[in-house]
Amino acid sequence: MRHVATRLKTSCLGCCLLVLGWPSFSAVSEPQAAEAPHALMRRGTEADRCGRSAEAIAAYEALLRNDARFELVVAPRLVTLYCDRGQSAEALAWATRVARSQPVPKAYLAAIYGRLGQSQEAEQLLRQALSEERVPSKRLPLCWQLAEVQEAQKDWDAALATLEGVCETIDDVELKKITVQRLGALRARYSEFRQKQAKPRGTSKPEVKP
Repeated sequence: MRHVATRLKTSCLGCCLLVLGWPSFSAVSEPQAAEAPHALMRRGTEADRCGRSAEAIAAYEALLRNDARFELVVAPRLVTLYCDRGQSAEALAWATRVARSQPVPKAYLAAIYGRLGQSQEAEQLLRQALSEERVPSKRLPLCWQLAEVQEAQKDWDAALATLEGVCETIDDVELKKITVQRLGALRARYSEFRQKQAKPRGTSKPEVKP
């Protein structure tokens, strides 16, 4: 009976402490719980640095399940790790969450789609972003990115048209200079591509029949 009474007193005291806003005995007796997220962060960072991507992913995701405050730091890294592993669904799932904190969410997602080799989806997102943006200085980086995606699809004419078209709308001297440089580099790559695609002449030998 004496033990039961002691437990009841302890329980009642714990309830009173909670009402007063003080930590309970269980919280006081387990300080290591607050250290768990940092331990997971260390484990994930170490595995990441050593190239153990599966282990890093497991640690990072466990960390975010326990403490969402690390998401701004860890979630972009998860996107990269999943992209490197070719796990598109997981990469895009995390990218969708990361995009919420990006200046231009659709541009960020388009970059991830492009990295995963899904250029058509990337182009669609960029066109949507361009349709929603009217400020020329903010449209310009989207056009640069769109031209890169079109080039990745070997749609050279579209990529050239994108940069040539935007050149005509730029008033800022420096931005126009950068765009002209990009256009020149694109034309050079297109010329090199065409040369590689062209069949060499005069190198084939006539067939000799016995």
